[in-house]
Amino acid sequence: AFADSVSESSFNTGITVGTLGVGINLSTPISDSFSTRVNVNGLQYSHTLDVDDISYDGDIDFKNAGFLVDYFPFESTFRLSGGVYYNGNEFDGSATPFGAEEISIGDNIYTASEVGKLNTHVEFDNVAPYLGIGWGHNSNEKGWGYSFDLGVMYQGSPKVDLNADLNPLIIGTPIEDEINDNIVVETQKIIDDVEDYKFYPVVMIGINYKF
Repeated sequence: AFADSVSESSFNTGITVGTLGVGINLSTPISDSFSTRVNVNGLQYSHTLDVDDISYDGDIDFKNAGFLVDYFPFESTFRLSGGVYYNGNEFDGSATPFGAEEISIGDNIYTASEVGKLNTHVEFDNVAPYLGIGWGHNSNEKGWGYSFDLGVMYQGSPKVDLNADLNPLIIGTPIEDEINDNIVVETQKIIDDVEDYKFYPVVMIGINYKF
């Protein structure tokens, strides 16, 4: 029974891989049916964000740390999990036209001689609640075990910063004002494109060792 397991093994550590990156888990039981868990993840990889006719080449950074409470309703490895994550996940990318290439910003098209680069930064809320289910981490037997998490992290609506590297010759001209107005339009297009990620799916599998 899980009640007996608390005295047998009180500490559990493991590694995971999944939609939050590569992570580590650290958990310990606090009663017969509840455990607390710290989950820290990180990863960086190249990604192209395609919005409208613009491709932003850059990197996605996963940086998150969660404090979770696991509830084991059936005195088995199955659990319900809830908690909150520090969410530092973000995307940085840029679109660069070359030579005679053109770039569409908002409702207008501009040449490489006018816009040298379009830079974007996308992030979400720093505090993200989490709910999910899973198996493992109940510290019921010493030795090796497995873990699996399936849940949703609510990270809020995206926050997008978009700016352009402009040809110095058009600074202070009506073209600069027009580009800035279209950047506002383009920013909203990015927000609309990544809005669905405010509910971020969390899937993690891992192995752990129970002390």
